[in-house]
Amino acid sequence: MLEDYRRARKLGQKQLQTDVAGGHYPYPPALDDILKGEGYQGEIPLGTMEIDLALIAGTRTRGRQNSFSSNFMPLPEPSSEFASKWSDLIDSQRAEGIRDPIVAYEFMQRFYVQEGNKRVSVLRYLDQPTILANVTRVVPMPSDSKEYRVYQEFMRFYNVAPIYGIVLSEEGGYERLAACAGQDLEHPWPQDTVRDLRSAFDTFVTMFRKRGGERLGITAGAAFLIYLKIFGFADAVAALPSEVDTRLDRMWGEFVVSRDGGRVAYLEDPSTARAAIIPELKKIYTQAVLAKPFRVSFIYEKNPLNDGWTALHDRGRAQLERHLGTTIATCAYRDCEPDTDFDLAVEDALAEGSDLVVTIAPTQMRQALRAAVAHPECPFINCSVSLSHSSVRTFSARLYEVKFLLGALAASLAPNHKVGYVAETPVYGTVSEINAFAIGAQMIDPQVTVYLKWFSAKDYDWKRELAETDVRVVSARDYPDPVQPQEAWGLYRVESDGTATHLADPVWHWGRYYQLIVQSIRNQTWRKEGSERADSALNYWWGITAGVVDVRVDVQVPYSQRTLVEILRQSVLTRRVDPFAGELASQDGPVKSAKVGRLSSEEIVRMRWLNHNVVGRLPEQRELSEDGLEKVEVSGGGLIPLDIASLPHKGIVS
Repeated sequence: MLEDYRRARKLGQKQLQTDVAGGHYPYPPALDDILKGEGYQGEIPLGTMEIDLALIAGTRTRGRQNSFSSNFMPLPEPSSEFASKWSDLIDSQRAEGIRDPIVAYEFMQRFYVQEGNKRVSVLRYLDQPTILANVTRVVPMPSDSKEYRVYQEFMRFYNVAPIYGIVLSEEGGYERLAACAGQDLEHPWPQDTVRDLRSAFDTFVTMFRKRGGERLGITAGAAFLIYLKIFGFADAVAALPSEVDTRLDRMWGEFVVSRDGGRVAYLEDPSTARAAIIPELKKIYTQAVLAKPFRVSFIYEKNPLNDGWTALHDRGRAQLERHLGTTIATCAYRDCEPDTDFDLAVEDALAEGSDLVVTIAPTQMRQALRAAVAHPECPFINCSVSLSHSSVRTFSARLYEVKFLLGALAASLAPNHKVGYVAETPVYGTVSEINAFAIGAQMIDPQVTVYLKWFSAKDYDWKRELAETDVRVVSARDYPDPVQPQEAWGLYRVESDGTATHLADPVWHWGRYYQLIVQSIRNQTWRKEGSERADSALNYWWGITAGVVDVRVDVQVPYSQRTLVEILRQSVLTRRVDPFAGELASQDGPVKSAKVGRLSSEEIVRMRWLNHNVVGRLPEQRELSEDGLEKVEVSGGGLIPLDIASLPHKGIVS
């Protein structure tokens, strides 16, 4: 119908005006023009297939480009022959459907039409999702660009699972997609798995676009990968469209914060804000809130009896109860590493009326995220620093402040300008702790050298290596191991007879941390912080100033050294001293001058350079233990490159 043409033309004119006003090319780009600048290796016929209309970017040649706006809406006058043919085509589509495939060329996951521009225009106008096309791939020239590396990964994916439309723009994305489906990029997938993935994605993308997902600034493919991480492949395949729609409604914030690699707002101090309650109602409100004990459920992967990290948090749980008395009730679920045990714990916690669910390890994030999306009425938190999610807030301590103090103490006690530092795992936040230790040591002894080793590295003896280097003062594991209580930990000195003398250690006041979080939920600060930063994930990254972390120096350490630590501690408390506020130099040269000021929270958390007085490096994937690899993967990775396909996933895909 000609009336359809007039409506489509208005859409085209509007798009053209928008493009011109924005300084953009107003017509479909021609692939030939793109290839003139970039070149290509050759062409590979792929056959006839359904392709996503949203992936059609332009035309193969210049030809009649000016007949269409950039969104393929028509532009010629309604009285033209073009308009007549377009109108006949839409009538044909409504009567019997367009059966003849278009001819299109694929380049870097975008399609360029050789024959069938009007068919594309008509189906775009009718909001059809796909079109039949005879496709030829144009293979790009090799390059060092990220885009080319991602496209190479896509071609590996396409070779084992021939699906177009799942566009991922980050390296490792297709390997993670394959891992979600229980597959890899080396072996052809079973046809049933390919069909299930295509069906699940088609259902997802329909609901995603229906909700306006294309305006979020991320691809539907990237959003689908987030969806799979939360719900898993089997659930995604089995879900009805209505279930998918409900899930998207609950997890929409996850897509928002995932843009640009994931925004994290680091809240460095507890907020002192209070809810806007009119004075005469404040007492009534407080009484109503405190009438029912605030219930906090702690879900642990391991058991406090055999895991030091869990023991620290469980002591914090007990401290929370002592501090808040009858106004609080807590419950701990132990040994909940399997998904089934975790889910049962969540089910029981919510049945008991929990007001907050606490998870204490980054490896629990996927489980916590799935539960939080299913139960948006209850806040969930996870003890980690780098994971970017909307539904689960994260919390951690600025341990680098304590490491700075320990580094100063270590240098003051080292007899030969040598100290050792044994780090746990190369995840975000770890490097800042190493560097803060090295900077603190350097402040006391400009000639000091810090010898870096890794607990998570396999098949090597760090104790022997440090001994061979004549390192006597060592910063090792931050808390005792209940299974090996005799093992030296914290900052210690190796005596001439081989025994270890404990010198100092970090102290976590998790009870105070949890008390402040409970208080923020009760006084509505929690809700206010979320609404003010709706486009970011929230991480509570508190330190010595908040009283959630501190240093403990053994009484047998000489008085002068204990005084030194206290002076520096007070300087950190009053913010007169910060290890990352002065001149910084890495192993490769200057990082910043003293005039620039303190590094940002994100720069500190995601630090990947080592201070110039550190002897050592970040380990490679092949050097890490299986447990270390899992922690790196689920903690956001980033510090070291990972081959996702070779990882022992255990059902976890970061």
